[in-house]
Amino acid sequence: MPASPRKILLIGWDSADWRILDPLLAAGEMPALASLIARGVRGNLATVEPVLSPAVWTTIATGKFPFRHGVLGFVEPDPLTGGVRNTGSSSRHGAALWNILSHSGLPSHSIGWFASHPAEPLNGLCLSDRFPLPTAPLSAPWPVPDGSVHPPDRAPALAPLRVHPAEIEGDQLLPFVPSAASLDQSDDLTRSRLQQIALILSSTASLQAAATHVLEHEPWNFLGVYFRALDEFAHHFMPFHPPLLPGVSPTDAATYGQVMTTACRFHDAMLARMLHLAGPDTTVILVSDHGFESGHLRPGTRADQSSSMAQWHRPFGIFVMAGPGIVSNETITGATVLDITPTILHLCGLPVADNMDGKVMVTALENPEPIRRIPSWDHIRPSSPNQPLSSITSAAEEKLLMDQLAGLGYIDDATASAAELAAQAAAELRYNRVASLAQASHLVEASSEADSLASDYPSVLRYRLKAIQVLLMRGLLTQAATALHAAESDLGLSEPLSRMKANLLAASGQPADALLALDSIPSDSQLPAVHEQYGSFHLQLRNWPAAEAAFRRALTLEPDNPGALLGLASALARQDHNDDAAAAALQALELQYWFPAAHFRLGAILSKSADFARAAASFETGLSMQPGNLMGHRYLARIYLRLGQPDRAVAHRAVVRALTAHSSTAPGKTAPAQPASAAPSAHSRS
Repeated sequence: MPASPRKILLIGWDSADWRILDPLLAAGEMPALASLIARGVRGNLATVEPVLSPAVWTTIATGKFPFRHGVLGFVEPDPLTGGVRNTGSSSRHGAALWNILSHSGLPSHSIGWFASHPAEPLNGLCLSDRFPLPTAPLSAPWPVPDGSVHPPDRAPALAPLRVHPAEIEGDQLLPFVPSAASLDQSDDLTRSRLQQIALILSSTASLQAAATHVLEHEPWNFLGVYFRALDEFAHHFMPFHPPLLPGVSPTDAATYGQVMTTACRFHDAMLARMLHLAGPDTTVILVSDHGFESGHLRPGTRADQSSSMAQWHRPFGIFVMAGPGIVSNETITGATVLDITPTILHLCGLPVADNMDGKVMVTALENPEPIRRIPSWDHIRPSSPNQPLSSITSAAEEKLLMDQLAGLGYIDDATASAAELAAQAAAELRYNRVASLAQASHLVEASSEADSLASDYPSVLRYRLKAIQVLLMRGLLTQAATALHAAESDLGLSEPLSRMKANLLAASGQPADALLALDSIPSDSQLPAVHEQYGSFHLQLRNWPAAEAAFRRALTLEPDNPGALLGLASALARQDHNDDAAAAALQALELQYWFPAAHFRLGAILSKSADFARAAASFETGLSMQPGNLMGHRYLARIYLRLGQPDRAVAHRAVVRALTAHSSTAPGKTAPAQPASAAPSAHSRS
């Protein structure tokens, strides 16, 4: 055990977004959050692919990309039943944060974390995300779900902490829906909406009660508690949030328009109680897995349809940290969901694992200690620590969970046959794994798996587009063209295929034809990614002012847009506005640190300005994420000669020769044109 172990309180607010929180903070309506920010740091928290809660919250708890930790979606095939089951702790590969801290002798508790069922053995309490599940009417016995509490003998004593939805009184709904008492509750939709609020409130209150119980009555050094409520409220009620969307009933907007802001204030009240119980000597970390569209870019009148979910989720969540040794009243940049576990381990005096993908956020620390390393922590957790999930889960429990996921839009049809659901789940997990591999620059493996998936499901456009996208990312243009032509022949023309065709034409050195391929898409499109494409094609055409205008249009629509900022940096650099170009590239990296192309572009801009030391650092960072980038090695070979380090220059020249030789012998491969983007960036939205 560390000599002087800290107390760490990690709080998760699913889908929390500064765009909805900041106006409330400015109005003084979230005093607990404001006080936390004032004595600590805040910033954006970049998410990972796939932007799905089980995957991202497991990344937060492990410091690893989803393809490493294995939790890739909401459901997975169940080998015992032939159907599907919710992903859980048995789906995860390796140790989570609470396993590591508990193993290190620190009393550690995990409350309600996503994908945490069955509960795991800890030196403390582990209550899985099924702990508050209402498995029966209030008038009937309401047992704690099997496997949701560890140690299991604590379940009877903890059961009274749970709040049943039927216990939520009508008066408790009024802050969310002031006119609730006068609504016609014989209307099925009205009744369903009010019941949904009661269900969310009961689950949230149950987890809050469990967390405050730990803070008041249990020995603890670490408590991680996760609240799903903001995400659930958003799926049901964000379309009614101001400003009024076209197609949304003004009556519904007036009735339900303050649900989201009330939900945020409710979370602030819970935060205030936990801060009071934790005390000033606790390091408090508040995070969300991603954001949620709340303004004019909301993509429709419903947020509970799986076909549009990717467009509702913003790629940046929130990050706040305060406590002893944390800098105060500062903004932190470049943070990602990968960084939470490494930072907490470092704060607790424990080594960070080499097989973690995140970094310690040293800029948030007043006097950071040297970072200790260990190859892996995964040896402390058995590969199958729990009994099979199906053996401790009732059919009624699984159906309830599936119906909830379908109601939130995360699965298409909970009524399909078991075999159909299993096949759909397996395919989606493969797709999500490809997305994670591609984001982490494991392109060869991603391409192989994407090609296989597209071959197995030729009628699914998303799968075929992903296979083409990864081929473009690899620079395999001939194969990408063949795959694109086959998709057009099989599925017909569509806007997504037109945009992919434009990317292929640009990567093949035909930017003028790429612009023509976008002719069918309105030039006043509200999709930022479309204007990013226009900008990248104008860059290839050396039409710098037009490129700059297109990227600025994308940023007007979506200011937190790393891809558009990178494009703007390139356009400005070509016009010799080097300081502004460097600022745009830095802003892109402040939003999304894991962005190799932005590190390379910043390196090129700094090199152009003769700032060779910083340029070398930028290129080295980019190469740590994308080791095979030919441009990066070429630049470094020249830069290290300028810096008087010929040995390092020779090493990078050798890599250039090896990469060039490999490229020249690879069949059908043509290097993609620079600086145009051959594929959308990891977080660009389509």
